[in-house]
Formats: sequence, structure tokens, C-alpha cells
Amino acid sequence: MIKIVTVIILVMFVTACFPTERAVSTGLAQTELPMSFEIGTASYYSYECAKLPMANGRPFDPEKRTCASWFYDFGTVLAVRSLDTGRVTHVVVTDRGPNKRLVKRGRIIDLSMRAFEDICDLEKGLTRVVVSVKAIR
Repeated sequence: MIKIVTVIILVMFVTACFPTERAVSTGLAQTELPMSFEIGTASYYSYECAKLPMANGRPFDPEKRTCASWFYDFGTVLAVRSLDTGRVTHVVVTDRGPNKRLVKRGRIIDLSMRAFEDICDLEKGLTRVVVSVKAIR
């Protein structure tokens, strides 16, 4: 229990240290949402998947700020902050992923190339992140 509280306090401290940047305008009104977040690893999927259908039925576009997640409903707008760089992007959940065996190892979100570039260099491939809900469409 003490470890959980310590981690929560640490995450709150780290996220408070970095000013919020707005990577993409969602055009949504801010609503009262419960404070919840996930900590883990983010990766990206790229042009190999371009134009293939996502779980929502639409073709994948790596140039849009979208993501794949098992934990949020389609259309949910998420703030994704890299703990490695401090940069943040806002993405819309449009797909399901990452691979479930990777989720067991701490991978919590797959970002489009555009969204990953907002928060980290592509060459890195993975980055530690805090994911929180910004809005629900």
C-alpha cells in the first residue's frame, strides 16, 4: 500500500513539474472527469499499417494523432506525457492494442507516428509515459 501511495505522489509531482503543452486542438469543451491515469510504456505503429482498418473500422493514418488502447473507449481524448522528455501530446483512441503479451510487460498504449514524434524521437521506439483522460466524445 505504501508503494502505491509513493508512486502516485511521485507521478503527481513529476506531472506538476512540466507545463501542459497543447499538441493538437480537439475542439471539445473541458468536462469534469475523474482524475485517473496509467503509467507504463508507449510505442508507435507506422506506415506498415497505413490504410489498414483499425478496430473502429476506419483506415489507419499514421499522420493523425491517434492511438490504440485496451483501456479506453473509442473517441476518448487522452493526454500522453513522456516521462523521458516531459513533452505531451493529445490523441484520440481509434484502435485496440498493444499486443496483450506486451501489455503484461507494461506496454499501455500504441501511438501513431505523428503522436509519438510529438513526445519522443522515433529512433528511440519506446518511451515511459503517463496517460490521462482529457475528454470523452
